Amino acid sequence: MIILDVFISEWFSYEGLLLFSIGLIAAIIGVMFGAAGFVLLPSMLLIGVPIHASVAVNKFASGVSAFSNVLTFIIKKQVSIQKMIPLMFFSVLGGVTGAFLATRLAEKTMNSIACMILICAFFILLKSNKLLGNLEVGKSEEKTTPIIPFFISIYDGGFGPGSGLMNITYFLKKNYVYQKAVEYSRIIMFSSCAGAFTFYYFYGIVIWKIAIPVTIGSIFGSFIGLKIIPYIKGRWIQVLLPAILFLLIVQVVSDLLF
Repeated sequence: MIILDVFISEWFSYEGLLLFSIGLIAAIIGVMFGAAGFVLLPSMLLIGVPIHASVAVNKFASGVSAFSNVLTFIIKKQVSIQKMIPLMFFSVLGGVTGAFLATRLAEKTMNSIACMILICAFFILLKSNKLLGNLEVGKSEEKTTPIIPFFISIYDGGFGPGSGLMNITYFLKKNYVYQKAVEYSRIIMFSSCAGAFTFYYFYGIVIWKIAIPVTIGSIFGSFIGLKIIPYIKGRWIQVLLPAILFLLIVQVVSDLLF
């Protein structure tokens, strides 16, 4: 009971409200553009949370908020979970693999790898930019394979920023409309975050007094983001997705240099 009182007093403090707001804003951006880590991870580092603990909090908050979306998809029968099982399995495996590798790498090494991956993703996105202009048009969805989501999930489990955007881009290249690409990306994000967080939890680096308020904010933010998605226009995405990914690269490069 004493522990619960301590937690509640911390959640309703200035720091708790700040963490809630960070989770809220990160989830809105994460659902719409797949870049929650652009807000969440730097914010955690800014308030002094160690890099590996920041990633663990990120995985917990992102995973729970994505799970709340997945439950909504199932209840409303928007997606076929049966169809997603192979992708989910490999995403869980990728998340665990990424977390395992991250705990054995120094922060600078993690940032260097993240920088290379984000630069590759940026050029892939630019090459696919014409696809983003027709988001409202129905398309013939191509068959997906778990290979690309698996490697994205390794990155997500070990670092994270931009992984949702990579998943969205993958589904867009497979001719999914934007809303459906976001829905499938949320399922993959839940799977990779679940795998990664499980590893971080048993590794003992989760800071619960930070994770809980961030996660509560993320749950609210994820639902707000889903409500906004139907109003997003293709031409906005053509500009915003590359811009967000470019800012992620700038952020990681600045972490390497300074």
